[in-house]
Amino acid sequence: MPYLPSNINEMLNSLLLQGIAFNNRYSVAINTPRVFFTNNSAETRHLSIRCESITIPGRSFSTQPFRYYGPARNMPYEPVYAGEMTLTYILSRNMQERLFFEKWMQLICDPTNYKFSYYNDYTTDMVISVLGRDDVLLHDIQVEEVYPKSIGDIQLGYEKDNEIMRQDITISFRKYTSIEYQAANETYGIPSDLGVDMTQFDPNRFKKNNSSLNAVDNTIRSV
Repeated sequence: MPYLPSNINEMLNSLLLQGIAFNNRYSVAINTPRVFFTNNSAETRHLSIRCESITIPGRSFSTQPFRYYGPARNMPYEPVYAGEMTLTYILSRNMQERLFFEKWMQLICDPTNYKFSYYNDYTTDMVISVLGRDDVLLHDIQVEEVYPKSIGDIQLGYEKDNEIMRQDITISFRKYTSIEYQAANETYGIPSDLGVDMTQFDPNRFKKNNSSLNAVDNTIRSV
């Protein structure tokens, strides 16, 4: 039987002690592949700033049924990664974000003779970082063997007045590794980005008869 919090105080304590992760606190860093021959840190930083959205990839296991006696068991035999992710960029006036990936794809496959480069030359690594409210690094997802698989089309139209132009890029990858960080100024394992002095935290300071969900909402907004 799953454990359920007995009252609102336990939920409040959990929010205060463990904090909350937010979808809009992240950064994306793409290492320049060897096929570019140069490493322009300003360009990769610009791409990180212009990345409006990205999906943290998932993974699973391939399974097959195995029966020795009685009902079959699904036994895992192979790790499976999502293999693709989509990045959305807000385009500059010169569309340099799109041009970066156009150049990358041209270096993967020569547009004149259609010959492909070596795999290790055009693949690189990418790091997706999850940040706290005060930009403390909390979690890294290191994505390996990355390269652009497709550049999405952009629809133009006279009726799209004052709409921001965005570019979808589909990235192919082989696998990823998750790395968890412990902030240097954490106390008792409590994240420092809560904005609360947890050394003075008294879990009994909440009234046990308080059943209002507004207390939870106010706690979330203050985190």
